[in-house]
Amino acid sequence: MPNKSAAQAFADAYRLSPAEALAYMQQRDTLTKTYDWRDLLRDEHAQQFTVSRLARLDLMESIRDQITRSVAGDLTRRDFNANAEELLAKAGWWGEMTVLDPATGEAVTTTFDPARLKLIFDVNTRMAYSAGLWERAQRNGKTHPYIRYVTKGDERVRASHAAWSNVTLPIDDPFWQTHWPPNGWHCRCRVIPISQAAYDRGTTPSGTPLVKGSPEIATREWVNKRTGEIQDVPVGIDPGFDYNPGAAGKRVQQLEKVVAQKLEAVPAPIAKAARDAGLFVPKTVAEFQDAGRRIVASLPDGAVSPLGARAALLARLADEVGTATAAKVASRGAGAKLVQEASTLFPDSWTAAADELGPLYVKAKVGARGWQFTELRDLGKQKLRLSDFGTVTAEKGAGYMVVRTGALENAVHEYAHRLQAALPALDALFQELHRERTAGEPLELLSSVTGYRYKSDEVTRKDKYVNPYQGKEYGARGALEVMTMALEAVLGGGKTGAARQFREVYTNDRAMFEFVVGLLFHWKP
Repeated sequence: MPNKSAAQAFADAYRLSPAEALAYMQQRDTLTKTYDWRDLLRDEHAQQFTVSRLARLDLMESIRDQITRSVAGDLTRRDFNANAEELLAKAGWWGEMTVLDPATGEAVTTTFDPARLKLIFDVNTRMAYSAGLWERAQRNGKTHPYIRYVTKGDERVRASHAAWSNVTLPIDDPFWQTHWPPNGWHCRCRVIPISQAAYDRGTTPSGTPLVKGSPEIATREWVNKRTGEIQDVPVGIDPGFDYNPGAAGKRVQQLEKVVAQKLEAVPAPIAKAARDAGLFVPKTVAEFQDAGRRIVASLPDGAVSPLGARAALLARLADEVGTATAAKVASRGAGAKLVQEASTLFPDSWTAAADELGPLYVKAKVGARGWQFTELRDLGKQKLRLSDFGTVTAEKGAGYMVVRTGALENAVHEYAHRLQAALPALDALFQELHRERTAGEPLELLSSVTGYRYKSDEVTRKDKYVNPYQGKEYGARGALEVMTMALEAVLGGGKTGAARQFREVYTNDRAMFEFVVGLLFHWKP
């Protein structure tokens, strides 16, 4: 395998498996209006998302979601720029804008243009990947207990950052609480975890000596003119960048865990009111499982009366979350009606997100296995050949679906695939759960595991899934059946199929069942 250039190696540092970075973006669920970059600093960014002087929360939410999709690997920076420009232009926010700063009463002018979008994208994605690297470094601390600071190594590197090149310190050294990159606007520095053996060797792979001593940290006084607060900022770091995004995110999670524990100790009506008011919102797999466990405990026993438990679950979901809105389907016929019926089992906010993605075309076919395809790329007028639909013109966001005639559970499954395309952050939680459950488990041929005739490239990590097909992996795209089969089993359809699948997952994979219930009630786009 040929050696990579320095530029390629640097680029690869930002092509992580996005789970940790995506988790950081997901916890930034509070939208905050700001009129100056100094309005929101340090740890506040771990929970809040902002675009300075963008005074419309709906546009801010759309941009945050676009960045989240980019971190998940679904959008490139070029995609983000094109989508954000189209969004802002339609809303009348493209170009020079003047807004009233409530803090000063003055009119302030800003420009939304390609350069501004590039800055928004770069800062947010680099902070997300930075947080993800910290989370990964913490998890792998036993095997890689040291961190090495790495610069781009060209003439554009700041002299202060170049002075930190190859500084190698224990992961718990205080240096990393303030000097974890990026350390300023347009900073391209990064860090690399290294093993004890590499540390003892004393050199980088290229032979450059490691710098094992802690640098002397000088600070300068900086006055935040927006708040009047005086802060000591390390020399060489831009104000607002003197913190570790991953450590800040962990502090937020710890605080929320304390809140959750407190809520468990108060009377149920008070706890419910607090959750409804947004005091505690689950974010991690474990938190959604815990939230689902409390709801499941209030339902009839799903092992004894699966249809009764399912009916109680759907009734409560409709009452507390809202599931009345049917999906918009651009085609007509039995398939369209079946998918619309299936969509009314899902939270309205999920359905709305899928509707916003683009038109959906559905066909019903007797005995069909069922499939779904959504085009997320902008292919212009390129033609696509799709089974059962023939030749169609590529349309970004358009979905095509074939469902088995009369099989509601199949429509639930395929519509869940459509939701995967519209809600990548939701699917990322299922992917994280799959990675946790199957860590160290080998890929196996589905045909060997099940005894059925699957293709030679259909493989699974079977785990303890009720059906090994749920662990099927599609290469770099991940285990795309975890979400769809879980939702099919819990929401189901028909009578016999619903009872069987519901009882099986309720009885034999309660953790999955509780996780799905927690998401249905608490996860929002």
